[in-house]
Amino acid sequence: MGKEPHFPDGLVITVDGNSGSGKSSLAKKLAIKLNWSFLDSGAWYRALTWATLRAEADTKNEAEVLATLSEIEIHCDSHGKVFVDGEACIDCLRTPLIDQLVSEVADHVSVREALNKRMREMACTSKAEGLVADGRDAGTIIFPDAALKVFVRAGLSVRAERRFQQMQRSGIDITLPEVQQALAARDAHDALRGDAAPHPTVQSRILDNDNKSLEEAVGCLLTWALQLQN
Repeated sequence: MGKEPHFPDGLVITVDGNSGSGKSSLAKKLAIKLNWSFLDSGAWYRALTWATLRAEADTKNEAEVLATLSEIEIHCDSHGKVFVDGEACIDCLRTPLIDQLVSEVADHVSVREALNKRMREMACTSKAEGLVADGRDAGTIIFPDAALKVFVRAGLSVRAERRFQQMQRSGIDITLPEVQQALAARDAHDALRGDAAPHPTVQSRILDNDNKSLEEAVGCLLTWALQLQN
């Protein structure tokens, strides 16, 4: 990067998009390039879904999910790894069952408000110079005052292939058509979530991620981020 860039303290960059758009990989790489903290908001919802199942609570019951959240300690490290009651949640978050049920957890308005509040509090107490957060509504709901908002776009077939490869690496037995069908259903479900549905804001930069390599896409984000320097 040459000369070390200098940014105002406490900046937040959000990277939003639909499932499989590549937003998490891009946001994480950008955080590394900037030496900032990384927050994967989707992983927080997945972790809460996992904790709800562990507690044998009903993911469709708003009161039970909220009660589960009130009884656990959830946080992430500067690299985005999520912990529930001190236990690292990694492979357990990327299973077909969690894929199926995480939308039920995220549908509950009070649950979203409570979990988003925890993410904001963690960002405020972070000692890092800045934060890169990814999700579906990171820039619209969780961090509406973010200094830079990016929305990543990618077609369904491209996203399905990416998610399929990710699940294959994790040893999950699933077919590409099944992944594509699940993503299409998730898109339709997320679209019903009002302001929290994945969508760019008026201020968002749009990144078309259909044909870009990871390096090319991160390069675009880094160029935009460097424009925030003092």
